[in-house]
Amino acid sequence: MRPNRWNTSNFSALRLSAAMSGLFVLLSIPVLIFILIYNYERSSAAINATLNDVVTKTKQASIEDAKNLIDPVATTLRLIAALSAEDPQFFRKEESRELLYQALTSGRQIDAVFVSFEDGFHRVVTRMDDDRRRSDPKIPSSANWHSSYIDSFAGRPRRVRHRTFYDTWPHVVGSYDVDTIEDIRALAGYQAAKSTLKLVVEGPWPNPDTGYPVITLRVPIVADGQFIGCASGNITLNVLSDFLTSHRASPHSTTVIASATDATIIAYPDPKKGVRLENGRVELARLDTIADDDLREAYRLRHETKRDNFFFHSPQHGQEISATFTRFPETFDKPWEVVTLTPTDDFVGTLKRTNRQMIAVIGALTGIELLLIYFLSRRLSLPIESVSSALRSVKDLTFSHADAMPPPSYIREVKELQTAVSLFETSLRSFSSFVPLDVVRKLIKTGMPLRLGVEQRFMTVIFTDLKDFSTLSEQMAPNDLLSQLSVYFEVVSNAIAEEAGTVDKFIGDGVMAFWGAPVHREDHVLRGCCGAMRAMRRMEQLDADWRKEGRPPFHLRVGLHCSDVLVGNVGSTERLSYTVMGDGVNVAARLEGINKTFGTTICISDSVFEAVEPEIIARPIRKVQVKGRKREFMIYELMGIKGNDDPELKASEHAVALCDRTRDASIYLERGELDQAARHYEDILRDFPDDPVATSLLAMCRAEAPV
Repeated sequence: MRPNRWNTSNFSALRLSAAMSGLFVLLSIPVLIFILIYNYERSSAAINATLNDVVTKTKQASIEDAKNLIDPVATTLRLIAALSAEDPQFFRKEESRELLYQALTSGRQIDAVFVSFEDGFHRVVTRMDDDRRRSDPKIPSSANWHSSYIDSFAGRPRRVRHRTFYDTWPHVVGSYDVDTIEDIRALAGYQAAKSTLKLVVEGPWPNPDTGYPVITLRVPIVADGQFIGCASGNITLNVLSDFLTSHRASPHSTTVIASATDATIIAYPDPKKGVRLENGRVELARLDTIADDDLREAYRLRHETKRDNFFFHSPQHGQEISATFTRFPETFDKPWEVVTLTPTDDFVGTLKRTNRQMIAVIGALTGIELLLIYFLSRRLSLPIESVSSALRSVKDLTFSHADAMPPPSYIREVKELQTAVSLFETSLRSFSSFVPLDVVRKLIKTGMPLRLGVEQRFMTVIFTDLKDFSTLSEQMAPNDLLSQLSVYFEVVSNAIAEEAGTVDKFIGDGVMAFWGAPVHREDHVLRGCCGAMRAMRRMEQLDADWRKEGRPPFHLRVGLHCSDVLVGNVGSTERLSYTVMGDGVNVAARLEGINKTFGTTICISDSVFEAVEPEIIARPIRKVQVKGRKREFMIYELMGIKGNDDPELKASEHAVALCDRTRDASIYLERGELDQAARHYEDILRDFPDDPVATSLLAMCRAEAPV
């Protein structure tokens, strides 16, 4: 056998026009992408350097501003401490509150200025705001300033705090006294100043009146080498928060000052987020608890990686963010650090947008060019693709391409190829009308030539015929007969093909077909039954339509049998026929003729019944002996398929009832109890007077019964 050199395995391939367009894309697009990436990387490197410079300047400005927040206040407190050391009694007098007021108003970041002595005496001047006014209903609503002092100890812990309120300094708008047990000397900052005799920065801690974080500066008061008290001031960090808000590294960056030891937030652009309620108490927020997803993620990554500079993606919106953690210099007394979060899109966003616009423009231009190339390549490749499509349809024997053949190509070689394929397709279409399609498909797919030879195979064979066709052919005009006969052949052939059967040949007014070859099917017997049912039901509908048109109906008769037969190519070396032969074929043909005796439409053998008994509805007729066979066998009338709602296959309730009652009568008939069988057939005819099977079998019982 010579192999078919054009026979290849199935694979997916591009259309010629798509391949030509794709080739252009592969050649041009990578170059454009390389240019874009190169330009982006170079520009991105320059912008990232700018980002680092801006972040560095922002961090340095934040550190300087924090120092500038503290240093002037410390200087003011040192002057107050020096004055107290020279005249310890001065701040016990009421006129000293003027000096404290001047110190308080020397910087907007100063929230309170006070002096405290070892004997417990304490004097303070503070600002008043809405939070403080709401903290005590006794405070006048117009108060903007507050001054108070606590008496020195007089042998008992409870003392009096004398409070005075002003709307504009020094205009008094109210005053009252309140008992207190507050002892400034017990505070850690006071004791630290006493022990070190140096400036002490305490906090941050939430101000109990306002809820906002403050830090406390304490300068020791030393007279004649002895510690006698502290000059102190509270600095509100709101000013620092305002500075962080107004001095951003970029429009969407965030700068935070926090403690490097316990991660406590010292200054945050939104002061309200710098504190939080915990168990009913106001506490300072931490880097790991603040209501800022990006800041919490940056702190977590810093803790895991131990790195002070890195990039990460925002857990909230996925944007890339640059994170830096910078410690305050050692000259600063507190272990603080600046945390800066800067979205890289603030710097490279414009570049990305420009690149996206460039990509869009290049994409649009490429798309337009691609369309032009595609249409040109389509014009050139369409004839070749049509030839390819025609060959695919030939392979599957669908012949769908023939009706959509494009105009001939202007290229001579392609035009000749189109003509050759068209001629081949027409020839194969004609060849398929004489040979079963499955045989032709196998021939095309394998490339094997047809050879003489048969094999034995268990198959299902069907024969159909028309009742009184000879009479009809005499009565009808030849053209009318041919017209109806063609429709009949079409209906039966389609019914068989829908159930994967193979039409072998047309014999006069009969059709011979089979299941189980050339493609083997496990369910060929059931498919044969379904094919027979469909042919019968469709012919019934066709007959009804013909009666309405005044045409004579065709009454179908079907014989169905399954057995071992010979199947293959028979004939001569010059002319072959793919067909089935053997005793099983003869039995199927005889079964078709038996319908005439019993008035049935579909007569099946016992081998068919036994093979698919659970799946069909069939009634027994009787045992018969067909010509060419010595052994009798039971025959049945096929009436439907069980459990099927298809109207062409479903048996009617009438048929099911008739089937059950005929089965009972058949039992007596096969036993030879002809009288009992006759009575049962008579009962059937009383309910079904037009039943031809009961009529014929009753006549046989009476004829064969002994006198």
